[in-house]
Amino acid sequence: MSKKPPPRSAKKEVVQLDPGQPDDGRKRLLRVAMRQFGDCGFDGVTVRSIAVEAGVSAGLIKHHFGSKEGLRDAVDEQFLQRSGAAFENALQATAGLDPAAVADYEKAWLSRYATEWPAHVTYLRRAILDGSPWGQRLFKRYFESIRNNLDRLDVAGRIAPDVDRLWFALLYTFMLLGPLVLDPHIRTLLGKSTYEPEVWARFQMALNSMMWNGVGRRPGPDMPR
Repeated sequence: MSKKPPPRSAKKEVVQLDPGQPDDGRKRLLRVAMRQFGDCGFDGVTVRSIAVEAGVSAGLIKHHFGSKEGLRDAVDEQFLQRSGAAFENALQATAGLDPAAVADYEKAWLSRYATEWPAHVTYLRRAILDGSPWGQRLFKRYFESIRNNLDRLDVAGRIAPDVDRLWFALLYTFMLLGPLVLDPHIRTLLGKSTYEPEVWARFQMALNSMMWNGVGRRPGPDMPR
């Protein structure tokens, strides 16, 4: 059952993921729509509830996006651009793929955007578990974004020739989506969200160590019997 949209007074202070850019009505609509769609589902939100929380007229949604569906499409585009850029920037900033360097970068990035990033997590979780054509489209494009970035590593010779490219990209996607879907259960195990900077850094360290260095040992004389 969909949650009710937040009351009119429900406004949250956020750190923008586009620092330095004016927080105009269009940006506020995108941000509020992402949070409300994530919290309440697409059908549980009205144009009016989004406009009220964003502090603009409902007509501004029609002006910028044409309809609620058009607004959701724009939120999708923003989400994919930001998540893709975050993944690409992490690869560029840690070109050596050292797991410790990746973990440090991810921790700093998440700390910087700790206030706003949870809305992106909730939005993708809602879409993935929604089971609708919307969720299917968003997942496909999210996967393609990850695969495109891994392809760049492949071109640079960073992926072994015997690796199944399709399933490597799928496994990487599974690893990233696992904490997103299971975070409520991970909280009960760890007492913290996966997306707290320290926990996320440890997750990234383990993930990248496994991906790039491996975890198995070949049989040898030094192995215990």
